[in-house]
Amino acid sequence: MQIIEKTPALQCRPQAILETFLQNSGERCLFFDIETTGLSPKVSSLYLIGALWFDSDSGVRAKQWFADDYTSEKEILLSFSAFLDGFTTLVHYNGSGFDIPYVEKRCFELGLDSPFLNIKSLDIFREIHRLKTLFGTENLKLLTVEKLAGFMRKDVMTGRDCIQVYSDFMQKKYFRDAGMETARQKLLLHNLEDVIGTCYSAQLLAYRCRGSLQSVHVCGDTVQAEFTIPGAFPFSAKWQISPHFSLSFGGSLIQLDIPLSKGTFLHFFQDYKNYFYLPEEDAAIHKSVGIYVEKAYREPAKASNCYAKKEGLFLPVPPGFAAKDYILFQTDYKSKQRYILWDGKTRQDFPLMQEILSLLTA
Repeated sequence: MQIIEKTPALQCRPQAILETFLQNSGERCLFFDIETTGLSPKVSSLYLIGALWFDSDSGVRAKQWFADDYTSEKEILLSFSAFLDGFTTLVHYNGSGFDIPYVEKRCFELGLDSPFLNIKSLDIFREIHRLKTLFGTENLKLLTVEKLAGFMRKDVMTGRDCIQVYSDFMQKKYFRDAGMETARQKLLLHNLEDVIGTCYSAQLLAYRCRGSLQSVHVCGDTVQAEFTIPGAFPFSAKWQISPHFSLSFGGSLIQLDIPLSKGTFLHFFQDYKNYFYLPEEDAAIHKSVGIYVEKAYREPAKASNCYAKKEGLFLPVPPGFAAKDYILFQTDYKSKQRYILWDGKTRQDFPLMQEILSLLTA
């Protein structure tokens, strides 16, 4: 086994974004990626693990565990497992789908415990997947996303190419061919740049950060709320989530735009069996009061007509909104969109805007 340590130069530092996203200022994150001789851990082996982290004293650090023979896989896994003890979160790109289960299965085959038992896991691919309409890319492969985040790699190999290069390396080493070092460097570069690309891609988590609310104001018929995040977005973008909500990202600023709706809206009572419907007034009334209305002017309420009407300005809220002290309104019975009354109370409720942003970026 060979252990290679480096101090790569990076133009990105996503620590603040990661801490904000994970809601923990004490996170110690380790980025990692593996290289294997095949996709199945039953008939292949792991020959390279790469890791990158940010050290408060020495800056960016990288470490690679490389199997320069066919016998050191177990040694690599033991060394990497011990190294993980100093970190709280393992960051990877689609590692939940391949890297982590592969390592765990190889550990099982070798009689080792999983190295991931005492560390949290953050899969950037899974976290940004719902933002694919924002990014507008053909796919969310690491090569695509890291370019989006500003990383241009020197390595041109694919993971499949690496399998053949590793085989060539081992053959050249056996015959003491001078070309073995070139093959080794290609493998190390590919793995290192996978880890660096993962680090750059972590910046895209900024688009899912809640941000800190700075101001709320009304421009025309649109409510605009501005939030700031630690760090900055890799690029400016606008995300039209629905006709009711759009998010604009630029620098370290998020702007949430919510158009207000004016008109007569309906609040539906859930316990409609306890209400009468008054056709002439087009409204529902509780039976405790409606019992005094003549029978000719009342009828048992149905779910579809058990409502009270309210005229005014209304603010749409996203699915999952916790009503708390707010009454929810709809335009009609079948509508899934919910609204709250936009009044003096709503204007002053800053936590309300924070909750809406959290729901939209969850």
